Amino acid sequence: MLPGLLLLYTLLWTHTATARPASQTVFAADASFSPLDDSHHSPSFSPLLPPAIPLAVKSPYLNALLPTGGDGGSKGYLAGSWARHWPVHYPGSPRDYRLSWAGLIRIDGTTYEFLGAPLSDSKSSLGPARVARQTAFEYTATKSVFSFEAGNVTFKATFLSPVTPNDLVRQSLPFSYLSIDVDPDAAQNHFISVYTDISGEWASGDPNANLTWTYTSGSGIGVHAVSRREQLVFSEFAEQAEWGEAVLATELRRETVAGSGEVNDLRGTFIKHGRLDGTHDAAYRKMDDRQPVFGFSVQITPSRPSAVFTIGHVRQPYVNFVTPEGQVPLAGLWTTRFSRPLDAISYFQYSYPRTSREAARFDEQVRRDAQRVSGDNYAALVELSTRQAFATFELTTGVTEDWREDKEGVMAHLKEISSNGDMSTIDVIFPLHPILLYTNPTLLALLLEPILVYTHSGLYPNRWPVHDLGTYPNATGYNDGNDEPMPVEEAGNMLWCVRLMALVYFQLTADKPWVEKHYEVFKSWTTFLTDDGLVPAEQLSTDDFAGTLSNQTNLAVKAIVGIGAMSELAKGVGRWTDGIHYRAVAEAYVREWTALAMTETGGARHAKLAYQDDGSWGTLYNLFGDRLLNLKLFDRQLYADQSSWYAGKAQKYGVPLDSRHVWTKTDWEVFAAASATDKKGRELFINLLVDYLKAGKVDAAFPDLYETTTANFPGRDGLDWPIYFISRPVVGGHFALLALEKANGANGVEENPFGG
Repeated sequence: MLPGLLLLYTLLWTHTATARPASQTVFAADASFSPLDDSHHSPSFSPLLPPAIPLAVKSPYLNALLPTGGDGGSKGYLAGSWARHWPVHYPGSPRDYRLSWAGLIRIDGTTYEFLGAPLSDSKSSLGPARVARQTAFEYTATKSVFSFEAGNVTFKATFLSPVTPNDLVRQSLPFSYLSIDVDPDAAQNHFISVYTDISGEWASGDPNANLTWTYTSGSGIGVHAVSRREQLVFSEFAEQAEWGEAVLATELRRETVAGSGEVNDLRGTFIKHGRLDGTHDAAYRKMDDRQPVFGFSVQITPSRPSAVFTIGHVRQPYVNFVTPEGQVPLAGLWTTRFSRPLDAISYFQYSYPRTSREAARFDEQVRRDAQRVSGDNYAALVELSTRQAFATFELTTGVTEDWREDKEGVMAHLKEISSNGDMSTIDVIFPLHPILLYTNPTLLALLLEPILVYTHSGLYPNRWPVHDLGTYPNATGYNDGNDEPMPVEEAGNMLWCVRLMALVYFQLTADKPWVEKHYEVFKSWTTFLTDDGLVPAEQLSTDDFAGTLSNQTNLAVKAIVGIGAMSELAKGVGRWTDGIHYRAVAEAYVREWTALAMTETGGARHAKLAYQDDGSWGTLYNLFGDRLLNLKLFDRQLYADQSSWYAGKAQKYGVPLDSRHVWTKTDWEVFAAASATDKKGRELFINLLVDYLKAGKVDAAFPDLYETTTANFPGRDGLDWPIYFISRPVVGGHFALLALEKANGANGVEENPFGG
């Protein structure tokens, strides 16, 4: 998961001169106003101010966020700072990951900035910066909503990245919305127009790339499309796709005008006239040569007090998949319904009313369910995690039995964002799975499909599952067996997830043939765990940033859970002899594990980190599998002992992962919370996680690895070494409490068998 090179980076978010310094004075409604001065009506942030605010977050390559925390963050103000692609900016990186996305509103002849820094940018020559006064910010599972006042007019900017887990084609659409909604009464009494543009930074991570662009109108919409002139298919630069097109689109209603050109010319035209003049610049030059931007101006009227824009990144094909016959390019799933990108964009643009209503219902359900399970703090965690988790994987067409593209089939491919870009990493799919179990378990089956297809190809030679399939978007496999070695980890993960499929998904569809199809593969992995799982040799676990270790107690728990899961799978398809055998093995291993793993320190009984180290301890997050799958392998007293131990080890912002360091992982904290024996133990983890977010020390999308004493990235405060895990799929693990509730329902288990 973590390449050695990453350990050498001294990673820092650098808020460049293009962002507004904290001391800069800006203006709103013709009055002096500093947005960072609490005495001037600072905005409210609900449910909290996250370390980075999701704007357009829909895929690994459409991942625009507004950093808020740390010394250089925006502090939650949409105006005055540029959006960024997800990576942390580190010294020597090829670019600062800025995504220029500007928003202006003109009210009765005066123009105000509300998105990005088109006026307050130190490089701007467009006159004094007037900035709309932000009055509030709120996020839900799918939306980030900013409220403003300017020129006696109130309006909202809503960023909606749809999550439609039960409509796979719509989920596969690589687009997001920006909606500007003006108070209808104000639209009657004021002359108002809005403007937005994007730059070529959305089309390539290479600042030296030659760009080309087009403007197309059809089906009632206008579409700007910008791309590299030389397409580098299946290639990245600075974590962005170097093939495909960035798009900005809107409905072509009366008084909507499109334009492209040099940045100050285009924005200056809107500032002066309140509308663009319809001119388009020559469609070829470098990104930084008279920076070209691509925008729309829209007049707001009493009958149409809103303007809705579509932003996205369209690629053809999506991924490069390994087969015995060679690499097969797979297309995005949306192409099975829409033959042209224009058709998909038009559908998406005109679907906004429906999508907005559905998003509101989805948001309400997530919030209500999370509050019921563990209160407002838990709701704040899972809502912030939703878009991030869903934007880390993409849905494509599948592969036929003769190794060709299957237009009727479906696969899902995950990118291990930030840690090293691996593709379909099993031990990253694993912590993602709770959000999928909660929303639609089909998605977990689709993420496992590429792993199983590759396994059945016979190309991978090892006894255990492959760690990953390559580096995104190239699933090249490891035909020499030389992938990152996590044999016990990945075998346990696969059997855990497969049992969930049989329990929650295939049980509902009575699809026993799916288990039968893969049964011999599952059985071979279980045999490996039986041989090597109870006493794991020195090896990596999923927490590979901590290095190798022998006799890991938590890793042995995963092996035992995997063997127990296989017992249930075998019984489910009538293989009773196998089922009885594997259950007996798992129960015997629990007894041996207890003797090897448990110790007592200061009168408190707890699990060691490793069998041989009596002075060690660790977070036993893999115990969650015993609860989730209702295996009842481990004694209830173990859960109680661990809950008490964690409470005594808690730091200011969390419970450390183990006795070696003060860092922790957010996903494993919630796994441990879901294994707690009472409400107090559960809320310990949840509340400390919220304290971590509220501390405001980090400045990137929900980092899942942090120091429990400082609430900062490892290495930022001189502790440990620099590791920056951001925007990763693993935040799906924050749904562990909701996943447990769903699994309990499938198992016929009461909501909390431990009581409390």
